[in-house]
Amino acid sequence: MTSVHRATALSSSLNEARILDTVQGSLRDTLAAAPWPRVLIETAADVLAEPTRALGGRLTPWVLFPLSCCAAACGDWRPALPAATASEIYITALDLCDDIEDGDLSAAVDRYGVPLTLNLATALLALAHEVLKPVDPATPSAACRAAQDALWQGLAVATGGQHMDLASAGADPLPVEECLDIARRKGGALAEACCRAGAAFGTDDPALIERCGAFGRSLGLIGQLDNDMHDADDSVHKSDLARHTQTVPIAIARALGGPGELGVAVWQGGIQLAYALIHAERARAREELDGVVALCPDPALARIVLESLLEPRGPVVARTLVPYE
Repeated sequence: MTSVHRATALSSSLNEARILDTVQGSLRDTLAAAPWPRVLIETAADVLAEPTRALGGRLTPWVLFPLSCCAAACGDWRPALPAATASEIYITALDLCDDIEDGDLSAAVDRYGVPLTLNLATALLALAHEVLKPVDPATPSAACRAAQDALWQGLAVATGGQHMDLASAGADPLPVEECLDIARRKGGALAEACCRAGAAFGTDDPALIERCGAFGRSLGLIGQLDNDMHDADDSVHKSDLARHTQTVPIAIARALGGPGELGVAVWQGGIQLAYALIHAERARAREELDGVVALCPDPALARIVLESLLEPRGPVVARTLVPYE
């Protein structure tokens, strides 16, 4: 069977509904088994069921990154289900922390208040670690440990980027490269971690896992820049504009100076540059993808699976990729 035929068979049997249903089942089972009181389980289920999350019906990038990298490495997404489950929980926890730290509007904070939401975030981070404990004899313990290490390393880098973001807000605008460094440490590190975690369930080749991580880092930077553009244009729900955060669209708009409101300057200069940087990073991501494909046992299949992560619709693994948060 050719790679194209194998990819067609993969896409027809592993459609969006099937993958989403499987991931949702794994998330529900994980919550049910958590060593928590019922009230915390119910709170976690409520937050994980928000419309932008997997239990809310969305096949998120954080689920797709590990599943796609695993499928590219071994032709099957299913071994990476623990990594996808852990990644969704992990990112939800960090999103809650981010909203609290930034003072942004948050449905969870509105419902439960800051103390309970912060405790929930802490509990979810611990649960992400528990998901990757090798309890099933069919699950390779080395893959579980590698995935755990990937997520914790990503967290270590991302929290450094978050500290730079918070500490520099309101200071003189940073140069573009320093803004990109913060973005790469935040979204780039987290997407890299999820890709590494998924790849570890599809291969034990450290070079291939490293390449998947580099590809994920580019995808994460693209997503972070896109997120920064939306946040700069949403002063109602997001605090970036008011706090003068060091994102590309806001820092560049502030550096340009001139008369008029900052929001206007963001559109006249900052967002255009962010768009250009996204296009440049897409080219870099394609180069990183070539590096991944060259190491996969079935390069043609791997390319079909991974290229769709750069497209508005796709991946072959799920036949869909909703926009990055």
